[in-house]
Amino acid sequence: MMRKKKLWLNIIFVAIIILCSAGVGTVMKADSSNELMVAVVSLGVALIALYISLRTFYSIDEVNAISRMDGNVMENPKYRPNILKAIFQFKQTAFTEASEALMTHMENCFDKKSKHSGARLSDSVQEVADAMVLVPFFIQTDDMQKSAVHMQRVASLINTMKKEVGEFREISDGSCKLLEETVSLIEAVFAFQKMTANGEPNPSKLLELRGSIFVNPVSVILYNNYLGLYFLQRATNVLCQHQKGLTLRQQINMATQCPASDKALAIMYASKAVKLFQKAKEHIGEDTIWQAFVCFNISRALYMLEVTEQDKNTGWEATIEESSRNWMTANLIIAEHFKIHSPQLQVTWLQQALISQENKVRLTIILFQMMRKRTLTDHNGNQWVERNEEIVNTPFFRNIPESDPQKRTDSLVADIRELLKTSRNV
Repeated sequence: MMRKKKLWLNIIFVAIIILCSAGVGTVMKADSSNELMVAVVSLGVALIALYISLRTFYSIDEVNAISRMDGNVMENPKYRPNILKAIFQFKQTAFTEASEALMTHMENCFDKKSKHSGARLSDSVQEVADAMVLVPFFIQTDDMQKSAVHMQRVASLINTMKKEVGEFREISDGSCKLLEETVSLIEAVFAFQKMTANGEPNPSKLLELRGSIFVNPVSVILYNNYLGLYFLQRATNVLCQHQKGLTLRQQINMATQCPASDKALAIMYASKAVKLFQKAKEHIGEDTIWQAFVCFNISRALYMLEVTEQDKNTGWEATIEESSRNWMTANLIIAEHFKIHSPQLQVTWLQQALISQENKVRLTIILFQMMRKRTLTDHNGNQWVERNEEIVNTPFFRNIPESDPQKRTDSLVADIRELLKTSRNV
């Protein structure tokens, strides 16, 4: 495609030719001067007409090139998530440096110097969508001041995306629908993440999306996973009578004691959540981290159904063990990668965060099994200890404070200890 040339330079060039020709005509004989001037004017008009025609042709060609969406990732059903790529990319070992690297990476997709065609704009939007699964690690922290800064930066980025898509709409209105809906998806996911971080009630923007429009598997996963989390949250709120700050053990106890009418409503919400999580899982492919996230969400919803329906066996154990195995696999792969490619590197901040997630899942399994009076099992479903009290003496449990610097599991550890203490006093 030919580059657009500066309009005024072309006009000045044509004007100079005309003036030079006119100057030559004035020094010639009077009888031939008039004919020359007519010729010069005719030539000038022809040149200007040619210039306008060429600019019109090239402008149409440039608009078509910019607005083309052929081959963009948003319409590619074979596109697959790869969170490991991001983990390998962000090697920072401190929270501040890791958060800055992620935010800068997303903001650079919409740098003012970058020029966006339709396909490039969709690539940039999708790049941000891919990274949204990592955002909670940086906004759901104990440091509310740092969390607020990161929330503001993500909000500003979303506004930039809206502006870019709005400008693109002026060129090609028909190609904008999927772009606009994907930006709305990112905004809705971020709104839910903020709600989870702040504990503030907020009607979910996810309900306003047209989920059937998404083709890209990452968009499908984000939509179904977070909409599932929304319905799971609604179920939890019903069972816990909208009380805040409850531990997981307290939530489960309240769920078993709530009125039958509340249980029926919670069952409806939780069943909807399971279907959405399962639909998300269908599009994950081989990404172990997304598999771990979604399997954990499925198991939580299934566990809620089992608790509220009492005698029903929902199969949550197999699903949560699948989540645990995926976390273990992902963390082993990450550790091996850095050992080979960056042997001098300490454990990265994101690597620590994922280890915390694995610990969280394993502790949740222990708590769930203890509260349902099941045998405590390991990754593969084999019996872990003879007596529940022995779990606190296992290397895994003893190493939690050191292997979980993100402190995402403190509440679960306290729940398990309290449950063991209660069982001994019975």
